[in-house]
Amino acid sequence: MGSKIYLTIREGKIAHKQGDAYVLYDSFEGYIVGMSTREGIYGTDLCLDLMDNEKVYQLQIRMKGVEPNSKQTSYFIAFAHCCPSIDSSKRVEFIPSLKIVDDKKRSALFIKQNGQILKWAYKVGQDGVPAPEELKNKKGEVISTDWSEVEAYRVDRVNEFASKLIPFEPKNDIIVDHAVNFNTDAFSDDDTPF
Repeated sequence: MGSKIYLTIREGKIAHKQGDAYVLYDSFEGYIVGMSTREGIYGTDLCLDLMDNEKVYQLQIRMKGVEPNSKQTSYFIAFAHCCPSIDSSKRVEFIPSLKIVDDKKRSALFIKQNGQILKWAYKVGQDGVPAPEELKNKKGEVISTDWSEVEAYRVDRVNEFASKLIPFEPKNDIIVDHAVNFNTDAFSDDDTPF
């Protein structure tokens, strides 16, 4: 199979590190053939193995940072909300975006399949989907919001999607077309098809 080609998302683009520099792409498309997570010095990454032209790429999407109170990233949230709608037997295109709104960076990830941007399969707080829990002080003012149930729900949806993936079977360099042993001594009379 050869080694994987590693991709990340940087500044709203798909990034491939080559030496000390990054080559940036607007999007990347392939078949999702595997998923895993990886703990790194900056946090937890969701690693999507994508097959394109017989090569395997790994798109690493930051799930959340290393700080205990860090929240899930917008890229992971988008994937978690779209993955129930992804048909893993077809190519998927990942299109990251980064815009500056009111001096703040706003990142997003669009997932496209069959020429269409996928809509989120579920929304926070709808039937069966947990809503964040607001913690209030004695005056009834919201002092913090607990997203832990929502985040766990998203991880569960990603795990369900991963369990349905078709395992990737690497092709061998040597292809044998139905090899037949013509040694007639190897057949008994019971083995003949007629």
